[in-house]
Amino acid sequence: MKLLAATLILSFLAGSSAGAQKRRKATRRSRSTPAKSAEADAGKPAALGSTVTIVTRNGDRLAGELLGLTAYSVRLRADNLESAIALDTIASLSFGSTPRPGERVNQSIGRVRVDFARDAAAALGLFQSLESSLKPGFDYTDYGQQLAELRRLTELFITKHSATDNPAEARVVCMFAAALNDYSWARTIWTLKFGRSGDGTVADTDSQVIGDVLGLYPDLRGLAATGNRLSVEKLLTGLWRKAAEQTDRARTLVAPAR
Repeated sequence: MKLLAATLILSFLAGSSAGAQKRRKATRRSRSTPAKSAEADAGKPAALGSTVTIVTRNGDRLAGELLGLTAYSVRLRADNLESAIALDTIASLSFGSTPRPGERVNQSIGRVRVDFARDAAAALGLFQSLESSLKPGFDYTDYGQQLAELRRLTELFITKHSATDNPAEARVVCMFAAALNDYSWARTIWTLKFGRSGDGTVADTDSQVIGDVLGLYPDLRGLAATGNRLSVEKLLTGLWRKAAEQTDRARTLVAPAR
């Protein structure tokens, strides 16, 4: 969540800065030309106005229009009411509706640039390598090592491209951040397996991460339920599947430019 929040903040600041520069240039060209509405919106960060869904740490789910973002809070309009949600109370934030498994990504948002696609391909290669390794018997230590390398490259990619004003690229950046978050959550939950119980289960109160996961993906509760506890293996499988769905959609957006 911290990674995604940082991405959104970088995008917000970069968009505002770029808009200010464009407005200064326009002023130097002509002080008598009225500003067009398109130019007035040039400094508006691409994320603003988007539909977002927020899940708080206490399980509340809010959906509405993104109005603003600071280092401390997200401002949202829902049901004609505006509210500010502190970042440290947010478990997850996602844009738009979540496509069903197998649903094709809407291509109307445009295409990514060739250089963006080249950078994305390197990250997708690591995502694919980790996904291919997730088989019965896969070692926890090996998973941690692959995840560390994936995190290093993906965070570099996100930092480099988080300020893009290309809608397709912004969506890929968010998908990479979401997939990385799912894989990181999985490692934390895998850690809980050690020394907690001999039957490979956990309770949803064992860690805040489990609550965050179930808040974002409520379907995983039914998948992983074992009596009044949750199977670690099934939680991991579910999170890995969610991450793979994100990278599959990102790959569809990146492919046309390669």
